[in-house]
Amino acid sequence: MMRVIILLLTLHVLGVSSVMRNKSLKKKIEGPWQTIYLAASTMEKINEGSPLRTYFRHILCGRRCNQVYLYFFIKKGTKCQLYKVIGRKKQEVYYAQYEGSIAFMLKMVNEKILLFHYFNKNRRNDVTRVAGVLAKGKQLNKEEMTEFMNLVEEMGIEEENVQRIMDTDNCPSKIKL
Repeated sequence: MMRVIILLLTLHVLGVSSVMRNKSLKKKIEGPWQTIYLAASTMEKINEGSPLRTYFRHILCGRRCNQVYLYFFIKKGTKCQLYKVIGRKKQEVYYAQYEGSIAFMLKMVNEKILLFHYFNKNRRNDVTRVAGVLAKGKQLNKEEMTEFMNLVEEMGIEEENVQRIMDTDNCPSKIKL
């Protein structure tokens, strides 16, 4: 756990900090999002059918965004299963329970692009680093892709571990909240 805290502090010093610093961001964060790319320190965790291959659909903020509600699908075989995960904010980091414990941060690139990164500690105490990019569209421009790749590098994830998730997303595009 101490390694996770040190890594989060390092990322904060590098400038990868939470988007929830002012109230107007709630409007930017809330709404429909789709996963475009994911990268992980352990590739098997984001391969098709794996539990960390998340197909995001929606994000809601609680009061002052001290809680965020993440709605995403996981594919099990040909079936898409919807999950709702609640992240609770402590200082600049959100904590949630999904496939073990997760500590995550969000970073708004612009009104259409949201970066996230997290550390997943599973029941065997293995830690996986994951970085992802959510979008309101289906493509990233060159600057947005560069921003994501910089995050991947800062997380210490190999470039070859980046996967375009959008191409395998055939889960329902709309969900009931």
